[in-house]
Amino acid sequence: MKYGNKKLFLPIVLLGLATFLFLHTKSFAQNSGYDVTVSPVFFDLSANPGSTVADKIRIRNNTNSPIPIKLTVEKITGDLNGNLTLKPNANDSSLSWVKFQSDKVTLTPLDWTDVPFTIEIPNDAAYGYYYAITFTQDNSSPLARNGAVVTGAAAVPILLDVIKEGAKADAKILQFSTGSYINEYLPVDFTVKVENIGNIHIKPHGNIFISGGGNKDLAVLDVNDTLGNIIPDSARVFTASWADGFIVREPVVEDGQVKKDKNGNPEEKLTFNWDKLTSLRIGKYDANLLMVFDNGKRDVPLEASVSFWVFPYKIIGGLILGLIALVFLIRFGLKRYINRELKKRASS
Repeated sequence: MKYGNKKLFLPIVLLGLATFLFLHTKSFAQNSGYDVTVSPVFFDLSANPGSTVADKIRIRNNTNSPIPIKLTVEKITGDLNGNLTLKPNANDSSLSWVKFQSDKVTLTPLDWTDVPFTIEIPNDAAYGYYYAITFTQDNSSPLARNGAVVTGAAAVPILLDVIKEGAKADAKILQFSTGSYINEYLPVDFTVKVENIGNIHIKPHGNIFISGGGNKDLAVLDVNDTLGNIIPDSARVFTASWADGFIVREPVVEDGQVKKDKNGNPEEKLTFNWDKLTSLRIGKYDANLLMVFDNGKRDVPLEASVSFWVFPYKIIGGLILGLIALVFLIRFGLKRYINRELKKRASS
């Protein structure tokens, strides 16, 4: 089994389970600088039918007050738009497979608290099960009135694959596109949308290879290098950006923060990277996507391609206007010079 480990600080409210596929987790938020440490932030488990999986979550209460919490189990579901949600379902019998010694725990101040759990897998279990163990304040406890006030929730996802005949890992690319077909400057942003059409979760990853102007592999961009998961019957969107060039749009940063305009959009500026003067991006480019996922026997490739243009028309337009103006100035100067010389000769 595999799982991750990361320290998180509050306040962070429960924004949605999409972040768990990036190996993040949600934590509690409260009104006095409260923070906790959760380890691991997700579980990636596999087991045989009829077996029992035992593990634990560790939570460190970094405050000086005890925190009473209540444990619940919810299903993680997804859709083709890439949205992942927690879905309470009292009729889902698989939720009862996850058991705790107690569904109410008090987090000791400035110390770690272990939260053991087991998953009892029946013999007739299917293939993939996706849960989230959620932590909310236990308002029935007197400590909820006297201790730190918790206003959010935490969720630790569990991805469980049941090893049995018929397990299928499969996927397809729904979308591979750029933000715009014609781009004035870099960066060029790519969107990759992959659908899981199998019955167990997968971790597709790979690269985008950019070529153009007779040159291959001008850039190689990573796609899902953090090995985020896609659960069955859902899709996930990955992004990548090509920003290696002479002229690049960059966000305006003031005091360590991205400056925004009156409409709330990030302000941008043009940056000229003189050390990359030979990397002026202009013309048509091709991007080829190659991703792979493990189907249990081999790496299965997923491929797609897209073309786009980089054309700094404002700069080129300014240069053309400047050249036209220079031509007119030269012609005007030559005309004056010729007329002046003719007058001199006529007077002599």
